[in-house]
Amino acid sequence: MIGNRVINLLIVATLALAGQTVLALELGQDCVNPVGEAGKCVLFRECQPLVDIYNKPVNTPDDTQFLTESRCGLYERKTLVCCAGVRSKGKTSLPESPNCGVQLTDRVIGGQPTKIDEFPWTALIEYEKPNGRFGFHCGGSVINERYILTAAHCITSIPRGWKVHRVRLGEWDLSSTTDQEDDFYADAPIDLDIEKIIVHPGYNLQDKSHHNDIALIRFNREINYSSTISAICLPLSNSLRNRKHAGLSSYAAGWGKTETASASQKKLKVELTVVDVKDCSPAYQRNGISLDSTQMCAGGIRGKDTCSGDSGGPLMRQMSGSWYLIGVVSFGPQKCGAPGVPGVYTNVAEYVDWIKDNIY
Repeated sequence: MIGNRVINLLIVATLALAGQTVLALELGQDCVNPVGEAGKCVLFRECQPLVDIYNKPVNTPDDTQFLTESRCGLYERKTLVCCAGVRSKGKTSLPESPNCGVQLTDRVIGGQPTKIDEFPWTALIEYEKPNGRFGFHCGGSVINERYILTAAHCITSIPRGWKVHRVRLGEWDLSSTTDQEDDFYADAPIDLDIEKIIVHPGYNLQDKSHHNDIALIRFNREINYSSTISAICLPLSNSLRNRKHAGLSSYAAGWGKTETASASQKKLKVELTVVDVKDCSPAYQRNGISLDSTQMCAGGIRGKDTCSGDSGGPLMRQMSGSWYLIGVVSFGPQKCGAPGVPGVYTNVAEYVDWIKDNIY
């Protein structure tokens, strides 16, 4: 009893910062969470995603702010919170914050290997080659229990005789069958057979500007989330779709080529500044490449970029405590990490409707 009272007091202390105004909604009423996503006003303990954030070993300022701003009222003197992302029946849905984009660590420091449980939505696409061998040559991002989002060129622009074979989730160190960091042992990665591949119909192999470079891969079964496998958030609401990222910090992660031109065995991350597409267009126009608003740029600092092995992988930003997929790695300068030439990414916000129309 005493333990429960202490926990309740801690929750109230966390959720009740001085000077905050709380919407007086009733239990079960519709609400909108801090990032503009629809939800239901429920008891705090019944919103597992918020409970998970609260129970993290260390709460960041963004975590605390998100918890605080999620309050929507009181019921019998118990805190009510706006819990978003309720799954619709009969069709796979796209999760909304705080049901996505959450990782247990908050130790993101650019330019080094990731921690074992960082960016648990990163995926590897495996290819079958004519010589009977297999290899990972593209990345992707888990967006719900049945799909990853990747680049169209990872499906259509592969060498003759190659076939997209499977998707691997939960990987960290390709050189090890059992991933371990300090005293943490991860579950074995899972390899998923593919039920369907959906390439954006507007993608053209001959278009060197790589417009509409986006695709979906559907697994043949639903996955279970874990500490090393979960979904990243998509910018579903209008406020998130319209948000400008230029000049702000973002992260890319993957196993691609490094500055030594050899693939990494461990998942890497790099911090990249988002560049307005209008500012990076001139660097590509001289090569006959025309960028538009369906694309975005990031990087352009010597040695800091994503390389070809990361194609299809995520460009991410953390907003209001959750990680959002803002870009899909598309293409870049011939010399990876060349100064003054940012990499080009498919602008995910421009394709949210297409994604929603093509998942089932």
